[in-house]
Amino acid sequence: MQLKDRILAIDYGTKRTGIAISDPLGQIATPQPHIPMKTNEHLCNDIIKIISDYKIKKIILGLPLRTDGKAGDTEAKVREFHELLSGKIEIPIEFVCEAFTTVIAAQKLHEKGKNAKQQRQIIDSAAAAVMLQGYLDSHN
Repeated sequence: MQLKDRILAIDYGTKRTGIAISDPLGQIATPQPHIPMKTNEHLCNDIIKIISDYKIKKIILGLPLRTDGKAGDTEAKVREFHELLSGKIEIPIEFVCEAFTTVIAAQKLHEKGKNAKQQRQIIDSAAAAVMLQGYLDSHN
């Protein structure tokens, strides 16, 4: 098996930001502890540390597209964060649709016996892992 560049998935949130990282073979997405939201500047600093620690070579950033095709408030906040982060790093950031990733993650966690209260602290990173796993599967 050949080692691949590691990818970081970010599920941006106004309260918590979910994080997932690919394995060294580029086959499995693993959720990481979420990052509590303070400011975009703090979030960028935390992301930069993750990039360094895991030698990340690419980022996928979930873009919350509305079903009616119009831009929502959250999409504007994600694009604002993207602008700030891309000015601080030199690795590529790719937008990916994050539609239904939280719903899928909640279903998977429910199947594992996690109730809504237990899911609250892990759902964001679980959604990032769903997003990243879909990305990895479509590129392998």
